[in-house]
Amino acid sequence: MLQRWFSAGIATRRLVVVFCVAVSVVALVVRYPAALRDANDTARENAALDFVDRAVGAGNSVFPDQQLLLEARGLIPADASFTVAIGEPQPGWTPLTATSAEPFLRSFLLPRRLEPEGGWVVCLACDRAAYPGAAAVWEGDDGLSILQRE
Repeated sequence: MLQRWFSAGIATRRLVVVFCVAVSVVALVVRYPAALRDANDTARENAALDFVDRAVGAGNSVFPDQQLLLEARGLIPADASFTVAIGEPQPGWTPLTATSAEPFLRSFLLPRRLEPEGGWVVCLACDRAAYPGAAAVWEGDDGLSILQRE
């Protein structure tokens, strides 16, 4: 029986198939339980997040205060435009604040449009004198504020 199995010029192909199946079975038995545990741990961590953390997501590593993001989403109308003004880094800022704030807000505040002359200004320690006539609608810590232009 074994001689017949290795004959007919297809012995190498059969050995390769047997080897692949054996490696797959070993990998499934050894690696699958650990991978399943990791996936369950990640799912539990995600389920433990509150609404704000789920809404803000990656913004937690960009902005020192989640409240700025929630206020901007609530105050700036969906059909309005906004600009992001970034000043000198403040002590409470993360290393990503100055470089990633604008790209993050561009997607986070959709469908609002990011325009240089937008009617709203998300101000991160910006020079408010650069926006004459703009009134502060919300002010937070670490130099964060939301301004509305006239």
